Amino acid sequence: MGNDQDYLRKMKIGQLDGAAFTGQGVVLACPEMAVLELPFMFNDYHEVDYIRKKMYPVFDKFAESHGYKLVVWGDQDFDQIYSVSKELSTIEDFKNQTFAAWYGSIETNVLKTLSANPIPMNVTEIASSIHQGVADNIIAPAIWVAGSQLHGKLKYVNPINIRYSPAAVIVTKKAFYSITDNQQKGVLAIRDNEAILFCNETRQYTTKVYNAMVPKYVKPTAMETKELEKIRKLCKPIWYDMAGTYYSQELLDELIGHLEAFRSSNDAE
Repeated sequence: MGNDQDYLRKMKIGQLDGAAFTGQGVVLACPEMAVLELPFMFNDYHEVDYIRKKMYPVFDKFAESHGYKLVVWGDQDFDQIYSVSKELSTIEDFKNQTFAAWYGSIETNVLKTLSANPIPMNVTEIASSIHQGVADNIIAPAIWVAGSQLHGKLKYVNPINIRYSPAAVIVTKKAFYSITDNQQKGVLAIRDNEAILFCNETRQYTTKVYNAMVPKYVKPTAMETKELEKIRKLCKPIWYDMAGTYYSQELLDELIGHLEAFRSSNDAE
């Protein structure tokens, strides 16, 4: 029925009660969740799971303020950087590289910070744009790359965890509150059961998909620690520059505080 924008439009006019969304659609429905997609915010899924437990109620309230119910907060992936023509292993390698930019202003700011050239487009335009040479690079989840049959066109992948992308099942408040209290509890109960199983299986499946592409079709690019730290340092100001656009400084501080506490407790063990 179209892309994420189409789903939301159809939900607003009552044609749909809800949909499953990619990371881009999650932010369109609940802009505050963009704080989760900031570059290098998370190191791994252990941190994601911890924040999900801590901040589910926070994003529930934000979603409701926009007229939606966040039924399930799942995972899209830790997206990778794919390239047709060049191994992107240093900051210098990103200079003037054309990227299909489909993910919104945070992605655009990241690419500009790395001196790349983002080309805004809809997700439905990406595959043809890559094939036609309109753009040579993309930040995307492995499962989408394989599903779009781009693994035969893309030649290189830098697997750094440049961003975590949530996925979500979102319904309108009108639809959710039209059912009984017991039915609402039953729907939300999947968060602690089926949704966890789904996330775990999705992570395993995306790993299998990535391993099926790499290195048979797509060559992995190694990035030295010093280069990765340079990119992290360049991108971190984006966290604070974007505060006030999608999310508040207070929300950013809360997320960072939870992550620091989690990392400190792990370091102490």
